[in-house]
Amino acid sequence: MPHSSSFGITTTDDFFREIVIPQYGDFLANNSSNRHALLATIVSYHFYEWVHHKKFTVKHFKSAYPQRASVADAFETAREITNGTKHYKDKCVKTHIQKGFSSDYSDGFARPLIVEVKAGIDKSADILLRELVDFWKEQKKSGAF
Repeated sequence: MPHSSSFGITTTDDFFREIVIPQYGDFLANNSSNRHALLATIVSYHFYEWVHHKKFTVKHFKSAYPQRASVADAFETAREITNGTKHYKDKCVKTHIQKGFSSDYSDGFARPLIVEVKAGIDKSADILLRELVDFWKEQKKSGAF
């Protein structure tokens, strides 16, 4: 649905094609960059609002995508990262940096940016972002936007 927006991004498809996919590509090319990881997380998460015209909640996600309910956890982590970053929250998702390999290698290799998705459970930023972007790619392919 078109609306008035900045810099010619007026449709959901525009936002996906011009913002989400290139930002994710920038992250993949620089997966040790906290800047690229944060920006890719923020736009992939906020894309939910472009698609649904409402804020993300786990309840709404699971209702809208019952067959993909497991992805709700990735979106919730992205929400916490996004809001913790944008609003400087003292308590936000724990992350750490370690020595790791580029996104070109298989997931069997360590990655540089790690997110604690649940107490004591770590996931690489590569995997978290892939879950979000692959979900949106599937939605686009199915004609959801």
